[in-house]
Amino acid sequence: MVRIREDLPRRMDEANAAQRTNADVTSYGESDVDLEGWLARLSEQLDESAIQQLRQACELVARRAAEADQTRFEHRSNAYLAGVGMADILTHLRVDEETLIASVLFRSVREKLIELEEIGLTFGVGIQNLIRSTLAMGGLSELIERNRRLEDHFENNQREHLSGIYKMLISVTEDVRVVLIKLAERTFAVRELANASRERQERVAREILTIYAPLAHRLGIAQLKWELEDIAFRFLSPERYKEIATLLSEKRLEREQYIQQMTQKLQAALFEQGIKADVTGRVKHIYSIYRKMKSKQLSFDQLYDIRALRVLVDNVPDCYYALGIAHQLWRHIPDQFDDYITNPKANGYRSLHTAVLAENRSLEVQIRTVEMHNEAELGVCAHFNYKEGTKAGKKGDIVFDHKLHSLRSVLENYQENRKQQDNRSRAADDHDSDDDGDIDSLNDWGEFEKIYVFSRDGDIKELPKDATVLDFAYHVHTEVGNHCYAARVNQRFVPLTYKLKTGEQVEILTKKDRDPNRDWLVSSLGYIKTAHARDKLRYWFRQQDRSKNLEIGRETLAKELTRLAIHPKSIDLADYAKIFNVKSGEDILIGLVTGDISLHQLMNQINKQMQPDGDQPELTLKPALNPRASRTLSQHGILIDGLDNVELHVAQCCQPVHGEPIAGYITQHRGVSIHNEHCPEYARLIVQDAGRGVEAGWEMQPSNGQIVQIVVEAYDRRGLLKDLTAVIFADQINIQQVNTITEANGIATMKLQIEVKGLAQLSRLLARLEQQPGIMSARRLVVGMK
Repeated sequence: MVRIREDLPRRMDEANAAQRTNADVTSYGESDVDLEGWLARLSEQLDESAIQQLRQACELVARRAAEADQTRFEHRSNAYLAGVGMADILTHLRVDEETLIASVLFRSVREKLIELEEIGLTFGVGIQNLIRSTLAMGGLSELIERNRRLEDHFENNQREHLSGIYKMLISVTEDVRVVLIKLAERTFAVRELANASRERQERVAREILTIYAPLAHRLGIAQLKWELEDIAFRFLSPERYKEIATLLSEKRLEREQYIQQMTQKLQAALFEQGIKADVTGRVKHIYSIYRKMKSKQLSFDQLYDIRALRVLVDNVPDCYYALGIAHQLWRHIPDQFDDYITNPKANGYRSLHTAVLAENRSLEVQIRTVEMHNEAELGVCAHFNYKEGTKAGKKGDIVFDHKLHSLRSVLENYQENRKQQDNRSRAADDHDSDDDGDIDSLNDWGEFEKIYVFSRDGDIKELPKDATVLDFAYHVHTEVGNHCYAARVNQRFVPLTYKLKTGEQVEILTKKDRDPNRDWLVSSLGYIKTAHARDKLRYWFRQQDRSKNLEIGRETLAKELTRLAIHPKSIDLADYAKIFNVKSGEDILIGLVTGDISLHQLMNQINKQMQPDGDQPELTLKPALNPRASRTLSQHGILIDGLDNVELHVAQCCQPVHGEPIAGYITQHRGVSIHNEHCPEYARLIVQDAGRGVEAGWEMQPSNGQIVQIVVEAYDRRGLLKDLTAVIFADQINIQQVNTITEANGIATMKLQIEVKGLAQLSRLLARLEQQPGIMSARRLVVGMK
């Protein structure tokens, strides 16, 4: 076998730029791989155990690729060649062994030659997670490619939308190594485009030029950025590429002679002053030349920075000494100096840039330390494994480095630095640097708990994690949210409480006669997550007429009390005005409508008022029969005044729930029967024999819950019972019995006997049940109570 070409990845230089043809773009064949030679070179970076693992990964992929007969691909390398090619790219970025192994295996997993579970068992969970996250990023990339709407953003360089694309891709991971693997995969892919169809060449090249090259720029990886830009530009604009390459070639000899003379002159001047420096000619890349000519409306001859020197010194003070010597040798061009050491660029780039007139020709000079140069070439990768030129330390140190240079910290620093740079007035617009090609300005990278979804038209929208389709509707426009009645996600109808996930496409359906529902403000129902949507809803409700709001508030409370089988006369809202810091019970009703007071909050307070807790004074119960000094505390948590050691049972006619006003009735054979105070059956019994009535109250919360019957009416469908029980179990409520009857008209009536801890829990459960698809009503069932 032949070894992987050592000149990859290498920057295109001026000598061969014009001669490169489509056939020259890298395309791997099986004979291009000398595995042992490649691993031998890597032994300078990795220890023996890492080399053995990498060999094991390569051999596994080669075996699976051979079994799958992947020689059928005419224009694309098989999984083995692609894996080794990707790893070879990453070796130049000094990544760790886990990243290299994951890159070797990635293509095989993507093509289902190897299962992720096998990767975890054989190579460890760390490598498995790297591949899983890279696959997720690739899946989003495919969604973006298929989105024709984004072509407009690409063509017009619409920064807001392009920023959304980058954020969507990054949202799948915080580990920078995932992005490096994906960048290597795209670099390998663009090298293989020589024999691909024209349509594929343009599609992949556009994706790389608009997404992945800027991403490499964000991470400061100049090596990949330059190559990705130049090759992609070649396929997108072959004639313009050839024109610039030809111009570079025609003047190459003259330029090389000039650069050699200036290099020798500056090197000698630095040596004379005792400054140790390495002075070389700097390569100007074709795409950066094109961008400069286009943005500044300049001809090729007007570009002064085609001729450039790079000076590498040992320390920062020597950078400024070297700058002074360069200005002594040649006349400085006014307004052509940038100090990126004192004020680094947004992606961490540091260097001194100046322009001088040397022998009547403009010449750019870049001055930096060796460390700055490594950071400019490798970006965050410069910090991964190598410490002062030595091999990687313990695996724990590597993990620490990965955390230190996670995407969160890298991109947060990028955004902060970017804002600082935007506030400075610089003359950098007039000349380029190694760090040029800044296509967009990213926003809010620190807000990593985000999701990114497509609108119906293909635009990318950013929302907080767990945002619902209703949040999305209000994010699009207030009126869209106010008139929303349904939603589709990926062409499938979903409830308005559906939590969106990155990469999904959302369509909101509206009707002019639809208004917001007050239930949308109930937090426990899960309609909205964002403060933006909540504020818009509250504003809408506040604008309604007070009398109308009072009417709606009364209806809302009455509906809830009816659902819970609580008699309205047992509740006086004026008792709760002080709790909610309002003047009257009517203000509470209006608060229920505007969202300032939630129904759940009110029911909690009602529950507390009905059940004394440890901080409240003890119940004072007047004896109604056979006065005695003792009191009875039953297993139900019910206090009976004047009776001791008496049998208690909860009346089945009304089944009072902890927190409701209750009373006792002494039966002939079953002790005391506990009723709701407003139970019609209790009223009938008292009329017959008032002497058997006894006062009762709740002393404590029953430890094992209370039995309640509820009835749910719904349109019958497959999975109805499963969905309802899932909601009940989610609130940690036990189901004791279920009976279902389905009528001929398709309406199912389900009676469930459950254990609840009180009114608040029951109220929350019934509200959640009514939000399920096809549910007509959910209420508490009490015999004889209206």
